[in-house]
Amino acid sequence: MAHHGGGPALRRRLVRVKELVDSASLVGDPESLRARLGVYGYLFFRGLLPTGPVTEAGAAVGAALAAGGWTHGSGLPSSPPRALNTADAVRDPAFRAATASRPFNRIPYLPMLRGLVRGLLGADAFSYPVKVLRAVYPEAGSGIPRGRYVHQDFPGAGVCDLLTTWVPLMPIPVRLGGLAVMPGSNLRAPERVRLLGTEEPGWATTDYGVGDVLLFHCLTSHAALPNRSTVLRLSQDSRWQPGGQPAPARMVYGPAGRDWELYSRLLRSEPWWEPVPSTLVVADDGQLPPGAPWSRFFAVHPGWANWTPRVQPAR
Repeated sequence: MAHHGGGPALRRRLVRVKELVDSASLVGDPESLRARLGVYGYLFFRGLLPTGPVTEAGAAVGAALAAGGWTHGSGLPSSPPRALNTADAVRDPAFRAATASRPFNRIPYLPMLRGLVRGLLGADAFSYPVKVLRAVYPEAGSGIPRGRYVHQDFPGAGVCDLLTTWVPLMPIPVRLGGLAVMPGSNLRAPERVRLLGTEEPGWATTDYGVGDVLLFHCLTSHAALPNRSTVLRLSQDSRWQPGGQPAPARMVYGPAGRDWELYSRLLRSEPWWEPVPSTLVVADDGQLPPGAPWSRFFAVHPGWANWTPRVQPAR
């Protein structure tokens, strides 16, 4: 698959980043993947997913946003930026329709993705019913999205060895931004939340294509690069954890209470859908086990011993 979008010269102008290491050749070798994840804090897979389901998901999201007045249908924004934070997104009908679409929700249930994560975390690993849609406007004049800030996911989730899979729903060359990670940052002390500077060395990204997957650990520092194009950038985050650990209630039930696993009534007739493990312990914010994180993949930096849990919204 060809990947176009400016190449190394444009990449250097946006931020001093290097190319992601492709781990596609190690698919089917969980031991090597776990070892690489422990060293780099991320795994990148070029062309892991079939393009059909991912293209369908991108089209469903794009159609819902266009119907709601976000874009002109070609991805060009047709209104001032909307739903720039989680609370606004939940209230926006078009955004809710996009995240409730079956093609969008199907992605983390694709066998090659689910099998890959279970090879890393164990057979009881599962993805949270809450899947995160990133619909990112061109940055000029729209403010700076929260995802542009350097952060780690553990402080917002409180789950050890939580993994995130970032899936582009469209080709995302460097000029559209995409996600960048700091290789090896999983081995460092807690990171302060800050805007990613344009001259910081050591970060890694790529020109993403449909079917690519970037997986990273919850202690890995990451941030989105600026969208310098004219169109909306679309991607999905799915979060994964082992079934034997407590899970955040808001990522299982969403904002509507604890009666039903989110989307279970909508999706349970689909042949690909799986419920969360029946033995899963679900806890509200502040009730998850406190203390420093640990990992089965690497020795956690002693700087995390002084980390104090605090409630943060999932990014």
